[in-house]
Amino acid sequence: MKAILSTTVLSVALAQSALSPSLGESFPPGENKDNANEQKVDALFARWNKSRTPGAVVIVIQRGKVLLKKGYGLADLETKRRITPDTAFRLASLTKQFTAMAVMILEDRGQLKYGDPLSKFFPEFPPYAQTVTVRHLLNHTAGFPESDDLWPQDARVDHDWPRSSKTKPNSFEPTSKETLNLLAQVKELCFTPGAKYQYSNSGYVILGQIVEKVSGQSLGQFFEENIFRQLGMKRSVLDDDTRPKLLNVATSYKRDKGVYKDIDYTPLNRIYGEDNIFTTVEDMYKWDQALYTEQLVKAATFKEGITPGRLNDGRPTEYGFGWWLGKVLGLDAMFHDGWWVGFRTYILRFPSEHFTVVVLANVSELEPEWIAEKISEIYLADKVRVGQPRTKLPDEAPCGNAAVPVRQPTIPRR
Repeated sequence: MKAILSTTVLSVALAQSALSPSLGESFPPGENKDNANEQKVDALFARWNKSRTPGAVVIVIQRGKVLLKKGYGLADLETKRRITPDTAFRLASLTKQFTAMAVMILEDRGQLKYGDPLSKFFPEFPPYAQTVTVRHLLNHTAGFPESDDLWPQDARVDHDWPRSSKTKPNSFEPTSKETLNLLAQVKELCFTPGAKYQYSNSGYVILGQIVEKVSGQSLGQFFEENIFRQLGMKRSVLDDDTRPKLLNVATSYKRDKGVYKDIDYTPLNRIYGEDNIFTTVEDMYKWDQALYTEQLVKAATFKEGITPGRLNDGRPTEYGFGWWLGKVLGLDAMFHDGWWVGFRTYILRFPSEHFTVVVLANVSELEPEWIAEKISEIYLADKVRVGQPRTKLPDEAPCGNAAVPVRQPTIPRR
């Protein structure tokens, strides 16, 4: 990210506006009949609002009120099942904010500390684990190579993916525990922990395993008991080794030579922590509103989670615990994207305006970040500054270790 923000100014501004328990309770969910704005949003999705294309679902929230909640296109091209607000989507990397919240819950309860070294939980890692902390993993400053790059080197993992969910699955589908073991075999980190920022799916896989180790529960059970059930998120589930039944789920697609093809399957689909929550926009409403309250963690705990991390030299990183933090349309924002196979997801929150947009899509060519910003321009026309340079998501860089291969373009990012 190029626009470096003041850590103190940003964290204070976000914390003051992001934690206001009364707002999440004072406004019951409702539908705003603002047809003019709805028509403008419809135009953004017009390309996918057809009877033969995949598409997306969107929810727009302000001060607890649902301004718009609508689906576009098909969840499944074969059955012609339409996308509705009750359609479940793979969140991809939006899962990271839930994994980070699980860690914050454990910290809030005194069951772990952000300064705890990785070696405390998994002594099987090489000696460098004594210098990697929970905070490094949360802030993407630990220095691990990507497990998604390492697994394709294993002869048991085929290379014909992503492909249709209707094809025969690979005989070997690595689990998160096997991924932890794989990462424990990494002899040398890409850089000294805390020396630089590098977005890391591996770090959040490890965090998921730490949650399991500390809590004595699977990550899916921990989510269910401590987040989903607490918030009434009845349509949310972590897809893990138990292969839970997923209801009314969208299939993801990619357009190839003018034809939309199902690309829902990869042999890495069972790895979780960095990914694998399936949910709906209606449940995301409950998640969003809970972040204004102390339902899950204390205000001070959440404030620390939305404070940009710092490198060893004191520079801020613009990433907190599962959230990017920066300027969007001239306003302080919390946001995150996600993409895996054909799913594209995005959440954009402006805490000062108590305004959120969530876009969940099942087609790889849709750009939810752009759409979410355009929707924000529509509903916050008198607040935002169109044309203002925004904090940019960092480019995904390969690990600095020459022994680790550069990500192949055919491998879909989390």
